[in-house]
Formats: sequence, C-alpha cells, structure tokens
Amino acid sequence: MSIQAVLFDFDGTLADTLPLSFRAFQAVFKQYDQREVTRDELVAMFGPTEEGIIGGNFTDPASVPQAIEDYYSIYKQGHFEEFQNNEHILGLLQALKAQGMKLGVITGKSRRAYHISAGALDLERFFDISITGDDVAKPKPDPEGIHSALRTLGIEPSQAIFVGDSNADILAGKAAGMKTYAVRWLPTFQSQAYDLAPDGILENVAEFQRLLQLNNIIPMTYHSKQQAADIKALEQQCSQADSIQLSSDLEHLVKEDGDHALLCYREDQIIGLLSWFAADSDYAQINAMVHPDYRRQGVFRSLVKRARADIEPLGVHRLSYKIPAGSQTGLLAAQALGGDFDRSEYAMSYAGMNSASPLPSELILLPAAPEDFEFTVSCSSQAFGEPEDDTRKYFTQTDEPERITYIAWTGSERIGLIRVNYINEDTAFIHNFCILPSYQGKGAGEKVLRQTVGILSQKPYPVIRLSVVTGNVRALNLYLRAGFKINSEYKYYSGSLYLEP
Repeated sequence: MSIQAVLFDFDGTLADTLPLSFRAFQAVFKQYDQREVTRDELVAMFGPTEEGIIGGNFTDPASVPQAIEDYYSIYKQGHFEEFQNNEHILGLLQALKAQGMKLGVITGKSRRAYHISAGALDLERFFDISITGDDVAKPKPDPEGIHSALRTLGIEPSQAIFVGDSNADILAGKAAGMKTYAVRWLPTFQSQAYDLAPDGILENVAEFQRLLQLNNIIPMTYHSKQQAADIKALEQQCSQADSIQLSSDLEHLVKEDGDHALLCYREDQIIGLLSWFAADSDYAQINAMVHPDYRRQGVFRSLVKRARADIEPLGVHRLSYKIPAGSQTGLLAAQALGGDFDRSEYAMSYAGMNSASPLPSELILLPAAPEDFEFTVSCSSQAFGEPEDDTRKYFTQTDEPERITYIAWTGSERIGLIRVNYINEDTAFIHNFCILPSYQGKGAGEKVLRQTVGILSQKPYPVIRLSVVTGNVRALNLYLRAGFKINSEYKYYSGSLYLEP
C-alpha cells in the first residue's frame, strides 16, 4: 500500500472530546432554550459547526450569541479539568510523521473549537493542514473538505487514507475515492453502523500501525528493565549478523542523567535503537543499530528524523555518526545522510599488566579542587588545540558527581589532568587525558595513566575503558604499554543537523 498521506476526523478519532462537547451543548440548551437534549439528539444535529448547531436548533434566536459564548467557555474549561493526551494517539502521529507521511484533519468543528482542543492537547504540531467546518460550504458527508486538503497537499485520493469514527466520515471518505477506515479506539465514538462498508474497522491503534507497517518510535525510560533487555537482545542480534562486536553503550542509557535514547518497535519487537548526547554546543554524537531483518526499510532514517526534533532546540547544528569500522551497512547509511568522514577511534579496555611494578612515587594524582578549574581549561586547551572558551563551556557542562577530574602534580607544580567517568559499579571510563606540552615526551603521561589504573584497580573496577584516535600513534602505544588492548575500531562521520534524512 503506497500511502503518502493520512487524513483524520478529530472528535472521537484523535481526541475523546465528544463527552465534553455533549455536556457543553446540553448545558446551553437547558439554560437558554429550556429543554433537555439527549446525546442521540445531539448526534443527529452534527454536521454544522458549533455555532451552526446552536443557531439552527434554538427556538429563541435572541439567546444564540450568548449561548455560543457560554458553550466555548464550558468547552475550553473542560480541557483543563479532565483532559490528558492519549499516548497511543501521540505514538501513532509521531510514527506517521517519522515515516514522512503528510497528515491532515478534516473536522466539522469550528476553527475556534479546533484550536481549543488541538492546542490544549498539543496536537496541532503534527498536521500539515486542517480543514474545519468554517472552511467548507458543505460539511461531511460531502467530500468537499477532503478534496480541499488533498489539493493543498498535492496528493491523489489513491495515495491517501481517511480515518473517522462516524457514518458521515465513512461516506465522505468513500465519496472522495479514498480507502476509508472506521475507528472505535477511543472510549466515545459516534457510529456503530455505516451506510457504506468501510475498508476496515479498527478497534485499537496497534491495528492501524500494523496495517501501514508503521514503526513506533518511543523515548527510552532509563529505569525500564524490559527496554534494557530489549536493547541487549538487539545488540546481540546485530553483532551476530555483522560478525563484529557492537556496543549499544547500555551503561550510559540506564542512568537517570545518561545519554538520550530512542527505541523503534514494529508491533512488540524492537527493531532499532538510536542514542545520542550533545558533546558540546556544536554537535551531537549519534550511535545506532537496526535489526538485520529490518534494514533498508527506513528505520535508521526515521530514528534520525525523530532525534533531530529533540536535538534542534538545544542549538546543536551538526551530527556525528559513530559507526563500527566493520559495519558496511552503517557506513553506507552515514554517507547516505550526507556525512563526511571525520576520524577513526579505537575503543580499548584494560587487560592488566604482564608483571606488577611499583607505582611512581614522584608523581601524585589528587581530585581537582575549585581553584584548579582554570588550570584544567588551560591545560586541555593547550593539549588538544581547542579554544579556551569552548573548553571552559565543556568542563562546566560535564561537571557531574560521577565524573571526577584528577590533577597530576610533581611537587608543587600541576603538569596535567585525567578524568574518570564512574559509569556504574563495574565500569569506569578514562577520558580528557592530557599533559602540558612542556612535559610531554618525558614519561609523565605513562606515570599518570598507571596512577589512574592503580586507583581504579583498588576499587576494584572490573572494566576500565578508554578510546583513542587511530592517528595518535604515541597515545596508542602508551595505552598498549600500560596494559590496554584494542576491542574495536569506530569511524565517525559528521553531517549537518538540517540535511534531510
């Protein structure tokens, strides 16, 4: 099914607003027209806008203007008192947008009522077009509103689906020449029977997602044991299929303030993962994997597109894709997204020294004090060639309880620094390791590294990790001499945040 757009009715389809609408109508009919109206009587009046229903059915025309204002007052207030977003509907709309679908609303509501509901429920952001009862001469079941939306979107009827909860919705969709589905997935809907048979009757959102083979992309909940198990299983499946050891960096995802992660599910099966963190104000680093059976189906693109929406408000302008060197599909995906090769890195872990040797006593490591902050900025800036302002911002942003900066001292002089991210009870990650240029090449780096490993070994930490740029031969040899081994190689591709995936 080659579908490029989905058009929805609103009340009873996207939001359970019908009970509130009934209550507001009944209140103004009772107060201003002195009569009780049932829900069935109100449904029979549906078609025109709220103003049309009141104006066309009141016996006393003089009371219509005030009754209309009271209706909207009751209707608006009700959204603050009882409404919450339906997570299944939100997930559906997010999945449709992630797959590049054009979305529209065709509703008999007035523009004023639509704005109240769609605004209060934060739904307007999903739609490329909305056609309300104010925008048409003939309401549903006439297809005028649907035709107008399709023309504006540049979509043929055969390329779109219409979804609604009422007999009028089904008649309108069919008259427009579209596949049309009746839904009963919200607590309140309008019709149990239809003059024309819909193409399907959907009892829940999952049925529609299966119909369109939609990917459901959701943010990871850091404390979810089930999601963590799903990620671990995906990691193993991808590693086995690609014959390389892949890492989801799960230890960073299960922390409350850890990396951000998006999970992609097809029905109940996880088929993709994308995690990211904003390394600084300029770029966000992306790590992703897709189930072998679902590659080349737009899963990675959908994840990147969704992640961009979360990253863009941070002011980040570039993405850095972390790709295992042996993953041909990953490398092709990064290139297809406009990424340019930036660098390669080795991921390393401590394997232990061949023979024990005493720690150097002439050099000591002490946790950084507040008065050491400017030294850390200056030392790092000199060692890595980064501007001091950017370096200062980075150290400020990464000042976290689990991330300790150690200052290397010889006598009363500071000569370097090294940082350790205590990820969890088992794993420590060494980073931002640097020595002042005037002390480089004199063995200070190896002494600092051995001191650090000694501190971590006393804890003890079973897993000690670090990474090194492959072109930095001197650092690589230093780590190898200190007992680290190469686990894997990663390539990094950099691209604009704004390139269309």
